[in-house]
Amino acid sequence: MATVNQVLRSYSAAVRRAEREQQRRAREAAKRFKEQQKMQAIGDASQAVSDYNYYIDVLQSVHKNCTDTVSWEAIKAESKPEEPEISNTFEMIARKKVDTFKPSLMDKIFGSSKKKIERLKEEIEKAKEKDKKKNDLNFEEYKSELKNWEELQDICNGVENKNTESYRQALEYFNPFSDIGELGSRLNISFSENFIDVDLHVNSINIVPDYVLSQTSTGKLSKKNMPKSKFNELYQDHICSAVIRIAREVFAYLPVEYVRVNAISNLLNSKTGYMEETPILSVIMPPETIESLNLELIDPSDSMQNFVHNMKFSKTMGFKGVEKTELEK
Repeated sequence: MATVNQVLRSYSAAVRRAEREQQRRAREAAKRFKEQQKMQAIGDASQAVSDYNYYIDVLQSVHKNCTDTVSWEAIKAESKPEEPEISNTFEMIARKKVDTFKPSLMDKIFGSSKKKIERLKEEIEKAKEKDKKKNDLNFEEYKSELKNWEELQDICNGVENKNTESYRQALEYFNPFSDIGELGSRLNISFSENFIDVDLHVNSINIVPDYVLSQTSTGKLSKKNMPKSKFNELYQDHICSAVIRIAREVFAYLPVEYVRVNAISNLLNSKTGYMEETPILSVIMPPETIESLNLELIDPSDSMQNFVHNMKFSKTMGFKGVEKTELEK
């Protein structure tokens, strides 16, 4: 029977596979983008354009990958780890060597049998130490498995009973937002029985390149300023894509009816003249609606029309501040 750690390793592989791949793609694309910005001259025009287009695609597609849904039923059904039996395998092997020792003709001639037997007996003591180390290691692994099993069972029971503290513990345990650089700078999450509220402090507009790279018919690299409308639309797609991804990750772990994601950005308050943290998008998402979408083909910004949301956006001015969306009563 599989141990708890084996089950966890299986879950970790399944649950985090897509996440790691997406994070890797995002990091590599961001790295190449930053390197391009620093370079005065780019030698390989074709590769530069390819890297640029790949980065643009990553910005708009963070919603496409998500960790697999956790089966709390499977976790609950996992049996309690059994305490390991004490083993003396090494000692038994060493004793057998003593019991079966037969002196050779040379041993008899030179009288070396006694010394050889003494050395074999010394090996018994060493074997006992090896058994102890192995038993101690097995017991430590057992304690670790038991702790993980107990922790997951507690979380599982709490999630089934819609305990908000267990919701928090589940996300902390699996940690789907361990590397949120592709989504934003930080998250603040509030829990209720059937509703999760997430404040996503989004990446600044600097994440979007303000230029367009292309290759001319002669193979040379062309770099032009990106039109302001295209720049703003690309940033809008990135924000909306990140919001969808946040909701999908929550639903992968928690059986809640809605997730509200509030994209928070620093905007200038014209009344005070200071930058203030302000929602630029607030959207309430039920899992059924997300599941009904073809996430590979949607336009992230257009897809917001499927949800109750607040967003003020224009191609020329970009985002404006909005109020957080409230559920319709």
